Amino acid sequence: MKPTTYNQPLFPFRPKFFVTIDFDGTISTSDVTDAVIRKFARDGWQEAEELWEAGQIGSRECLARQMALIDAPLARIIAYAATQPIDPAFSGFMDVLNCHGIPYAILSDGFIPIIQGILAQAGLQNIPVYASGLSQEKGKIKTSFANTSAACHSGTCKCKTAALLSGGLPIIHIGDGRSDFCIAQKAAYVFCRGKLTGFCVEKELVHSPFMDFSEVTAVLQALLVQQDCLPGQATKMPSQPETNRVFFPADQPAAA
Repeated sequence: MKPTTYNQPLFPFRPKFFVTIDFDGTISTSDVTDAVIRKFARDGWQEAEELWEAGQIGSRECLARQMALIDAPLARIIAYAATQPIDPAFSGFMDVLNCHGIPYAILSDGFIPIIQGILAQAGLQNIPVYASGLSQEKGKIKTSFANTSAACHSGTCKCKTAALLSGGLPIIHIGDGRSDFCIAQKAAYVFCRGKLTGFCVEKELVHSPFMDFSEVTAVLQALLVQQDCLPGQATKMPSQPETNRVFFPADQPAAA
């Protein structure tokens, strides 16, 4: 398959929003990190999972504990993960974002090498990924968390990362699970499925449930038509902050 290369050029008009996209269970059709742990980790990962489910530890500590129980070569882990499918409609969604010059990034509690391997297998390249690091030293799997924060217990602090990347633009977030709860409360609009849908209902957040990216694409295209009818104005989405600032900060989080 010929890879599709996505670059985000500077466009002569002001983008109206920034799109953040979860990976596991959102772009991928299953939780790939969970599948890797279940396949390769020694017994003991279940205890960390139970502590995380009970809210006693954050996902950063949970993942560090679980990945430390894996002895397989990193290349084998990445190769296995690359067999996991993604939403077939995701590439079309990327085409729409790039066609309209809409800035975006994948923000994930997963791991950069795994995510990049899956995207490459699907023929997708140069999509910015902000997630956790994964390496191997003397046969031991090592995790690193460059995009977390002292106030956040997740592997990737999506709120902090999105704030740095968006440059004050309103955020449209797409996700499915617990790692998306915090950023969903700060987003102007949320596309959701899984546990995130129930959370959005409970918190009365403005949202649209979706089954696949074809549905997200249809809503986004309708929004873009609305913007085209209001030249020079940002579409007024619920909870959108008033801002005239547009910039792409040099002090950005650690991308792949």
